[in-house]
This record gives sequence, structure tokens and C-alpha cells, in this order.
Amino acid sequence: MTDLRTAAQQALEAWEHINLYGFVLADYEGPMEQAITALKAALEQPEQEPVAWMYVGLTVTNNMHGPHLVWKPEQMDAMSAEKGVVASPLYTHPPRREWRGLKEWEINDGLDQLPTEDVCSWSFRKGVYFAEAALKEKNHD
Repeated sequence: MTDLRTAAQQALEAWEHINLYGFVLADYEGPMEQAITALKAALEQPEQEPVAWMYVGLTVTNNMHGPHLVWKPEQMDAMSAEKGVVASPLYTHPPRREWRGLKEWEINDGLDQLPTEDVCSWSFRKGVYFAEAALKEKNHD
């Protein structure tokens, strides 16, 4: 069976092969190009290793027992393994991206878009920095 990563790489190579022969206009930014961009970004992510494996075992009379958690699929009970039970990999959450705050020019752009008579520059900046700190703390776990 082909895994998802291999299938994604094959799809990307097929698209690049089609695009090589000029079937798609270079300046066209449609759903296919957006999907290809997302696919490339996903393939650049490091591949994760399972942290454990889970399976539901079978007895001699084919009664289910479990679920069971094992560190390696080879650690399943012999009876379940002989009956063709397959352990499913368990992963941790995806790696988190590094926090990227707003640049000073981005804050100034936001300030420029507000009506000047209603906004105090100092209050606006204080609100931006407060919101940024709160979001950073909330997404820290």
C-alpha cells in the first residue's frame, strides 16, 4: 500500500510534468496552483515517528479485547498477531511553528487605516501589544 506522503509526492511530480509541457498558463493562480503550493509546504514538514501503537486484540474464540497500547507493533499479543490484527500508529501533535509577531510597519499600517480623529496612537499601540501578548500566551502550550 502506498502511504500518503508517497502519494502526495507522486501527485506533485505528475503536476510538474504536466506543467512542464505548457498545459497551464504560468500566471494562472487557480485552485490547482493553490493546492500544489499547499502540497509542497506539507511535504517540506519533517515526517513524524509514532510515539506508540494501539490495537484491539482477538481471543481464540474471536472475541475482542482491548484496546491495548504498545511501544512497538511487535509487542502485540501472539494470538492477535496470528489472526491478522494490525496495530495503528499514534502520533503527538504536529510540530508548532515559531511565533511571529507583528512588525512595526504592520502596526503603523493598521494605525493609518483608522480615522485619525477617533484614535489615539498610544492607545492603539497599547491595544495591539496587549492582544499580541495574550495570543502568544494562549498559543504557548
